[in-house]
Amino acid sequence: MSCTAVDTDRFPLDRRPWVPVFVDGTTERVGLRELFVRAGELEGLAVAVPPAASGLMRVLYAMAARITGLHQLPNGGTEAWLDRRYELLEEGAGFDPDSVNAYFDRHADGLRLHDPVRPFLQDPRLSEECSGSSGVNKLVMSRPAGSNQVFFGHFTDAEPALLPSGEAVLHLLTQLYYGQSGQCTPRTVAGQRYGNTMAGPLRRSLSCHPLGRSLYETLLLGLPAPGTWPQRPDADLDDEDSCPWERTELLDPLQPPKPAVGPLSMLTEQYQHAVLLRPGPDGHSVVDAVITWALRTNRPELRDPYLIWDETKEGVLRKRYADAKRALWRDLDAMILQNRGDGGRRPPVFDGLTGLQLPEEVFRQLRVTAYGFDQDGQTRDTAYFSAVTPLLFPLLDSTEVEADTALALGAKEGREAAEKAAWHLVTALRAAWRTYTLPFTEERPRTERTATAAKNGPAKGEGPWPEAALAAYWPAAEECFWRMLDAEDFTAALPAFGRIALSVYDEVTASVAAQPRGAKARESARGLVRTLLVHERGRSR
Repeated sequence: MSCTAVDTDRFPLDRRPWVPVFVDGTTERVGLRELFVRAGELEGLAVAVPPAASGLMRVLYAMAARITGLHQLPNGGTEAWLDRRYELLEEGAGFDPDSVNAYFDRHADGLRLHDPVRPFLQDPRLSEECSGSSGVNKLVMSRPAGSNQVFFGHFTDAEPALLPSGEAVLHLLTQLYYGQSGQCTPRTVAGQRYGNTMAGPLRRSLSCHPLGRSLYETLLLGLPAPGTWPQRPDADLDDEDSCPWERTELLDPLQPPKPAVGPLSMLTEQYQHAVLLRPGPDGHSVVDAVITWALRTNRPELRDPYLIWDETKEGVLRKRYADAKRALWRDLDAMILQNRGDGGRRPPVFDGLTGLQLPEEVFRQLRVTAYGFDQDGQTRDTAYFSAVTPLLFPLLDSTEVEADTALALGAKEGREAAEKAAWHLVTALRAAWRTYTLPFTEERPRTERTATAAKNGPAKGEGPWPEAALAAYWPAAEECFWRMLDAEDFTAALPAFGRIALSVYDEVTASVAAQPRGAKARESARGLVRTLLVHERGRSR
């Protein structure tokens, strides 16, 4: 998989237009150099694959930190760092063009996608260490590979479709950050051959990123403050914090990896996979790829600054998993609250986003973009998604007098009320379905029931009503939640969500209401939902 003689372009990522961005309501593609020079006029990324956008944002954060000098802790510590970021946000024009060009001139050799010696975020040794390839379909997570089913398009390994190099970069980032664990293309290093790998660092996660009015603001807002960086008091000169494309040396795959020593390695060097893209004869497309293991041991644990962290029963913090069926508003309080009351932690990047740490006009326009990839821990990918919150300044403290605002605490109460109403709705429908169907079940011969259970497994007994009800309930509950947030009043949250749940209950069970058996079953469980309308009546916050 060596670079061919025809491939003389090598696809320099700083100059070739490959990053999709929004500008003036339209979509353009720009190279990294142009992206940073024009960041003040660009509205944001237009990457269609959310996990690729999540990985790309971390790469851009690292570059922004280098260009501005915010990758280092200045004299004066964290306060001086926050003051410097405040100044950059207040100026608002964009990154200094001279600093941008100086950075990309210095690291141009490591930013060529198809360079035979230093391909961007790839390992050129795989051309010799892997006897086979993984295929370009394996690189694109939305394409079927091997014997997997077809969902998004008819791609086969026998006739792989070429992938434009610009798109291949985005799928490369997706593999490095969200790649699967388990079997992979075998790799032999120093006579040791292995064909399995560990999962990417962001696999199955929900990644939350501050969003400003321009890409310039977004990148500065998303830079993690020094308090979230890995601390290595014993670090020596060989442990200088850097990004993979800034160095010439490659990882030793058989040695334990070093811990991250600062924001750059924390953001860009947590991957467990090694990838090598094979360019087509034109140098602007990818025709094959190798995806294999990069290390034999897991990297040291660290707390990613863009993830929500939940505390398990054992007291261990665990990243919140992405769920394609769960709307973003249900994670809003976990994203904002400093003290959730359950041992969990909001994304550490939000610790540096209070009103006193940001210019007023920036603070008042702050939103959040969330990128999620619903996956299991190994190989199954279900769906990816993205969502944007409304303005968050009413929920964030602007004075640092209190840890959490009353409205932020109210949003938590609203979310809890919505989930409580959903539980009552589902529980009532399960009970009603059992009451409605139980006589039929009892009338069947015991041998028939036993045979059916043996064939299909034990019945859950909940029937079709709960799934249909939740499909109707959650969109209506979300609309209700945002209305209460706009009104800044969650005092009547439980009755409000209770009315939605009761309406859905009646609608879902309406088809059996005219039958004596159905009417009896319906009314026997309806009271469980009706109790929400009077629960804690008169309570005030």
